Amino acid sequence: MIRSRKFARVFGTIYSLLGLKLYTEYQLFYMPPSIGLITLNAKFIHSSLSIRYLRNVTQKEGFDNVWIKEFVISQPIWKIAAEILSNKPDVLGISVYIWNRGQSFELIERLKKQDPSIRVVIGGPEVSFDMTSTDQYTVIAGEGEKKWIEFLEHFQKKTLPPDEKLKDWKSYGENLPELTPAYIKEDLPQLKNRLVYLETSRGCPYLCSFCLSALDKTVRFFDDRTIRQQINLLIKGGVTKIKFIDRTFNLKPSHMKKLMSWLLKFKGIAFHFEVVGDLLTDDLFDFLETVPKGMFQFELGVQTTDQSSQEKIKRKQNNKKLFSAIERLISSNLIHIHCDLIFGLPGETLDDALNSFEEVCALRPHELQLGFLKFLPGAPIKEIIDDHGYKYQSTPPYELISNNDLSASQLNYLKKFEDVFDIFYNSKRFRFTLHHLLKQLSAVKIFNSLLEHMESNHLFNQPHSLNTQYKIIHDTFTLNKDPTSLDILRLDYLYAQRVYRLPQFLEIAGARQKTWSGDKKTPLVPFLHTIQIDKGNAEIKPASSLQFCAVVHAVESSGYLSPPSLNWVS
Repeated sequence: MIRSRKFARVFGTIYSLLGLKLYTEYQLFYMPPSIGLITLNAKFIHSSLSIRYLRNVTQKEGFDNVWIKEFVISQPIWKIAAEILSNKPDVLGISVYIWNRGQSFELIERLKKQDPSIRVVIGGPEVSFDMTSTDQYTVIAGEGEKKWIEFLEHFQKKTLPPDEKLKDWKSYGENLPELTPAYIKEDLPQLKNRLVYLETSRGCPYLCSFCLSALDKTVRFFDDRTIRQQINLLIKGGVTKIKFIDRTFNLKPSHMKKLMSWLLKFKGIAFHFEVVGDLLTDDLFDFLETVPKGMFQFELGVQTTDQSSQEKIKRKQNNKKLFSAIERLISSNLIHIHCDLIFGLPGETLDDALNSFEEVCALRPHELQLGFLKFLPGAPIKEIIDDHGYKYQSTPPYELISNNDLSASQLNYLKKFEDVFDIFYNSKRFRFTLHHLLKQLSAVKIFNSLLEHMESNHLFNQPHSLNTQYKIIHDTFTLNKDPTSLDILRLDYLYAQRVYRLPQFLEIAGARQKTWSGDKKTPLVPFLHTIQIDKGNAEIKPASSLQFCAVVHAVESSGYLSPPSLNWVS
């Protein structure tokens, strides 16, 4: 019996060791490679669409052990590298963009020095045009799903891709892959409380020379069922902000209306779309006048109102129809409207740029982004550099420095102008005051005055508290001499934020603030006028005596399309 037990133990040990050896050999020769897909987002709130597309198509083609990770450009590179290496990747795909190019290559250098065996593949717009494969990484250009799988097949077979295949991987807009949905259930914990990107189509039929989309004229649509499944999945998972990144969401007006009608059932969710204003139909306008307030956001590119510049960049745009569309959308006060301008387009002088700004600002969009021409790798705009004497940064963001029509000093002035405009317009804190001033002064005059005041008082390069910002606009236009304007600025201060009292320069001499009976934390502030808000505009009327107002913010109030309420007490 004892001998039997000893034999059993010995046999068991031998069997275990043999089994361990066999398992180790299995791991060495049969374990699937660790395939990682990563990117560095500009901010934590952002999310990556590209790496999820690649993950899903990789799994669909039968590759196991595929994982994704998202980082932020503000994180230390060594920490990012350490986390990646903890997953022991055999292959690592990295999505490279204008905002993360520098950090991405710093990361690659560190990874390759720590583990030279990692096969790195890079893709994205930043590397699709001016980079070739090296012993450090392989470059894949354009839509990557099909090419990425081809790379993995070569890796799996331990074969080197032929030169024709490497050349094919560098081509842009050819051999377009089948569209595969991006999101799966496992993504949901990471996407909650983030801005999530979605597309219902790829490609753009327009030829704007400053844009990379001009290279991809083939427009392909996902089927409606897939899109709806993706949206249902995201919203059930707790996502509250979805941005559609279709270059022209309203390319098919019937498709747009059909999808947006279906989206109406998702109350409390914000949806963002890029649309072409002069393609909006009367039927769409009629529908848009019925949507819930603040549910939809539209981004409408204007870029320039100068027709000569439009022709030079091959931009087809009916300014009259576009402006009419923007006016109609804003007057409904139901949809948040974001417009874009680009300074420095070919043939555009300083006066032309400011004229475009004046015309668009007169429409009162909720947000107006003032950008500067960028010479993105691969963009057709590079073909006219010599013709217009362009100088620009050779590194991201590849931004214009000067040209034959705009000097470097003029560009510097426009950069300062943009900063001031962002503080006082795009912040939405001074909406009523600016609308009031715009009845008396041009937009250029208003923001030039603010810029001059800040520079003359050495305030331009200083950080500004909210109170300081209100003091700047108060002092620039000497609002203390105008009771009406001062009342409107007083309302702006209360409307844009929850506060317990006004700063001294906004108080009425001799008039004491009270506490509102409806909420002990909300101040009852004295005014010299009564004010009503109608479709986002302040209508002010003189009063025979002091009027007290409690500006009450809801928990989710944005102060804009979901504004606070005004409670007046005589």
